[in-house]
Amino acid sequence: MPLSEGQQKAFETNGTLKQVAFQTVPSVSKPELKKYLESVYGLNVATVRTLNYEGAKKRSKHGFFRRPDYKKVYVTFKNTKKAESSSA
Repeated sequence: MPLSEGQQKAFETNGTLKQVAFQTVPSVSKPELKKYLESVYGLNVATVRTLNYEGAKKRSKHGFFRRPDYKKVYVTFKNTKKAESSSA
């Protein structure tokens, strides 16, 4: 998952990210995304929010066409630093 410039600066200063956004195929569900991010990347996911987008309708000299549909995903991570310091 590539990070934006603002996210890269926040990661360099804080060492963590609070939220990321990315696009995926529309058929993926929230529980599948959460399970995937936790198992493959080892992230502590707090919430997963999704938005479904319909592909844009475009016109060219050969006729009309549509861009593919996609789902935009916003993932919020659990703040592990505060949890560790409050339990001590």
